[in-house]
Amino acid sequence: MALPRALYAGYDSVREDAPSSCLEGTRVAVLKEILTWSESANGERPPIYWLNGLAGIGKSTIAKTVADRAQEKGMLGATFFFSRGDEPLRDPGLVLPTLAFQLAQSDSTLMEAIVDALKKDPGVGQRGLLSQLQGLILTPLLTINPHRRPIFLILDALDECEEKGAAEILHLMFAHLARIPFLRILITSRPQPHLSSVFDKVPNLARSFLHDIDASIVEQDIHLYVSTELAKIRRKFDLGMSTDWATEAEKNSLVEKSGKLFVYAATAIRFIGDDCMENPRRCLRLILDIQSLRQAGATPYSQLDNLYMGVLRNSLSGYNDREILQWFQIVVGSIVLLREPLPLYSLANFVQYETRMVEASLRHLHSVIVPPSDIHEAPRIYHPSFLEFITDPSRCSMTEFVIVGVPEQELRHTIRCFELIATHLKRDVAGILDPSLLNKEVDGLEEKVREALSPEVQYACRYWASHLSRVEFGERRVLKALEFFSMRSILWWFEAMSLLGSISSAVGLIEKAHHWAKVSKSKGIVVRILSDSRRFILAHGEVIRASALNVYHSALPFTPHDTVLYKIYCRDGADSVQVLQGIESEWSQNLSTLCGHSRHIETITFSPDGLTLASGSFDATVQLWDPISATSITKLEGHSGWVNTIAFSPDGLCLASGSSDHTVQLWDPVSGTSIAKLEGHSSWVSIIAFSPNGLCLASGSGDFTVQLWDPISATSISKLEGHSGGVESIAFSPDGLLLASGSYDHTVQLWDPISATFIAKLEGHSGKVSTIAFSPDGLWLASGSSDHTIQLWDPISHASITKLESHLGAVLTIAFSPNGSCLASGSDDHTLRLWDPRSGASIAKLEGHSASVETIVFSSDGLHLASGSFDHTIQLWDPISGTSMAKLEGHSERGGSVLQLWDPISGASGTNLESHSAPVTAIASSPDGLCLASGSMDHTLQLWDPISGTSIAKLEGHSGWVRAVAFSPDTLSLASGSSDGTVKLWDPISSACTATLDHSSWVESIAFSPDGLCLASGTSIGTVQLWDPISCASIVKLAGRSDCVSTIAFSPDRLHLASGSVDHTIQLWDLRSGVSIIKLEGHSDQVNTIAFSPEGLCLASCSDDQTV
Repeated sequence: MALPRALYAGYDSVREDAPSSCLEGTRVAVLKEILTWSESANGERPPIYWLNGLAGIGKSTIAKTVADRAQEKGMLGATFFFSRGDEPLRDPGLVLPTLAFQLAQSDSTLMEAIVDALKKDPGVGQRGLLSQLQGLILTPLLTINPHRRPIFLILDALDECEEKGAAEILHLMFAHLARIPFLRILITSRPQPHLSSVFDKVPNLARSFLHDIDASIVEQDIHLYVSTELAKIRRKFDLGMSTDWATEAEKNSLVEKSGKLFVYAATAIRFIGDDCMENPRRCLRLILDIQSLRQAGATPYSQLDNLYMGVLRNSLSGYNDREILQWFQIVVGSIVLLREPLPLYSLANFVQYETRMVEASLRHLHSVIVPPSDIHEAPRIYHPSFLEFITDPSRCSMTEFVIVGVPEQELRHTIRCFELIATHLKRDVAGILDPSLLNKEVDGLEEKVREALSPEVQYACRYWASHLSRVEFGERRVLKALEFFSMRSILWWFEAMSLLGSISSAVGLIEKAHHWAKVSKSKGIVVRILSDSRRFILAHGEVIRASALNVYHSALPFTPHDTVLYKIYCRDGADSVQVLQGIESEWSQNLSTLCGHSRHIETITFSPDGLTLASGSFDATVQLWDPISATSITKLEGHSGWVNTIAFSPDGLCLASGSSDHTVQLWDPVSGTSIAKLEGHSSWVSIIAFSPNGLCLASGSGDFTVQLWDPISATSISKLEGHSGGVESIAFSPDGLLLASGSYDHTVQLWDPISATFIAKLEGHSGKVSTIAFSPDGLWLASGSSDHTIQLWDPISHASITKLESHLGAVLTIAFSPNGSCLASGSDDHTLRLWDPRSGASIAKLEGHSASVETIVFSSDGLHLASGSFDHTIQLWDPISGTSMAKLEGHSERGGSVLQLWDPISGASGTNLESHSAPVTAIASSPDGLCLASGSMDHTLQLWDPISGTSIAKLEGHSGWVRAVAFSPDTLSLASGSSDGTVKLWDPISSACTATLDHSSWVESIAFSPDGLCLASGTSIGTVQLWDPISCASIVKLAGRSDCVSTIAFSPDRLHLASGSVDHTIQLWDLRSGVSIIKLEGHSDQVNTIAFSPEGLCLASCSDDQTV
């Protein structure tokens, strides 16, 4: 039950570069402000304090002092002092377990609660950040007296944490920990954009900007520090009362050069007082002689850069030999760029120099690099500003042999890692001998590992792929080294990673190598081995984690015998068990199954960055999954009916779900909390969509309307009415100026989502329009219908371009290829068709499914086409040749409530996301791909992490099916439409419902305008409602239909809105006037979906009449 943690993260860490406390009498005002805030009554002041300032201004020293004071008063709970130069101290996955460990040490009640959490879930420390927070920190904190005295958490230098993880940690703290009344959280960081953007959205935040403090106050503090330290140097070097030592004018000059940066003063003092320099007078003079920069264009760091250059020049004075300078560059480059510090003797082995040479190269750099006291300690840089300086040619304007070239160093480190692995790894490297023993049963295993694997070899095992990923693609020497590693050492490496307790990171490292090898056009056999290795560790990771020798005695014998990995390494398992039958010849197509929904899945979508998958189910929940680890992130509960539709906002920060409960829910996919419930529909919400800019969410409903919502304010913008049937499909044009909706009324309607006005009705189908899509350039809109046809429309002239007829059943889904040269359609006749949208000619008929084709999607490069069917399979196709690439089988009859993830390259099944208790009726991916939202018949939305396959949050609030879900373009809001007659707006970060927009019937479809300023919702009674998603005010109701508005879409310019209806028609609306421009007739069945082309010149609709 041991928690993974960063050993040296505490404020009182013994690491050499740990910050010191403020000198007595300095930083008085800011310390008083922070301590007064921390001791305030619960609820009296904001729970989080942000101390913001430039690098080197003294944030860490202040944080250390506050920690000292809090500890003295018995208030300190936990601290994490980040460091960019040490991998564990910048790993976001270790932050929350480390804080939990320290909290347990600080309070016996918390210790009991945290131990209980570990007993219930021993692996919680390795899970996603949300699961870690909930299990290790939030739940234990909620068990103690809420009226107790404050508990202090301190996170110092958060900007030195991995960027995405740092932002996610902030989101989680604001969403969950900020509501703990007795918690005080101090966070220090530079004003980095990825952090400032999060802080700026938080209204209840205490903050202080160190760089804005009056210069005279800072000067006084630095003067006191300089005077005190120079006095110490006088005593250290026995300078007596010499009148030429540190005059007041010299002190003032040093203070002036420091500006507001304490790091300048501290570096200068270390340089002056360095034992190796021997002459403090000379050193002080060198510092004072550095020219002060007053010229235009000088940066806040110009003086500091000049100081660093002075230190380097002094260190290298007398060295003119090119070889010696390069040796200096290699040593210093390794210290600043290695992922974690190595002991001095190991560093020497890594760079392949004698230890004494490494020591000599650092002799005169003690002011910028912490000198190790012996060869078993690691040299570290004092401050990250030195790393930034010496790797930036624009700042370090010295000889090329002083500047650390990052690409060259990464190449050198990559090759050295492969060399160490090849030289030192072997089978049973630790001499365990007995393969029946688990790692934990081996006597003295830690000592055996230390003897077998030196620190530099351990480093190579852990970080070779990190260095490889930063090497130029196709680098010849690395290709050769990677080939040798793949064909000779990879099983030994798996064994070593088990011995090091790092097998869980092996998949990620192999994936980095596999990507690099593919892009670099490495030999096919190398790519295959790496691909097999990923499957190998996914299949056998747990048994290898338990016992290192299981690599050869359990995992290898049960590896498919026709794989390249097995053929090359089978001899390593010759002395193990022999499997005579029952082994597949190749890897199973099924990568993993995600279980979590209790009923069938209605809708799925990936977040824009592909790192989260969301699924919506008939169990009324949305599940968020991590598709890489195949784990649930969170379950989003809030709907009271099944989730029909989900959509991520373009930036991925919001997930929307639409439900049969008539509402749209907006969720925060990071924190898994509900942002808002959008109510306004009077029937189920069948479809939702975010505008391209994320500022508008549209929802289509069975109440015949499309509702437009402002996902930021969670308010209704307007209701678009015009359909005479439920809205089945909606789509925004690529520029967001048009919205198209397809409906049971057989029509596609075009709308201006900005003015919330009707533009035109596209008629031509004789059945419901079930699907619509704009071409990427916006010149065409395609609609598919139950009348077996696909209609191609010009969204500008509103004219029908052509009718595509070949299907023998209803057209259920359509999609354009990324370049717009191909249109794919899936039908109730069990086939897919590929079309040339320019000529209207059928290119290919794709057969292979045994039931209706429900959904299709192109890969981003257009080289693959995936189709999902009621036969429980997904087929992968080559859209160029028109041939099947793979059939992905893994779904069962309950597949309606289970999402399956697949590897589109290998055709292997990925992960099933289960959480809903009823069919998932809507799904949407956030624009950045970080979250997936699903809406279900179970009345809920679920937010999912598509990378880990885990549920982030369950959004509950609807009382009917979630029919539509859509993210706003900026992902800050999620809209869901439901059969309960409402559209709900959600905050996908906090998962809170921010607004409910009421309708008089089911909400069948929703869509955001491209700028996010308008939300359209289509209802089951034929109306489209336009909403202001910021104020949640209704803008206008577009009426013109008597049947359900099944789909809606904004035009790219937001001047028009299209709505498709069950009455077989499409209405095009002018959103400026709110009137219907044209009624498009041509379908013979309900219009299911509509979409504008990116330029808005074409509107496409699809219908149950099997046509587009």
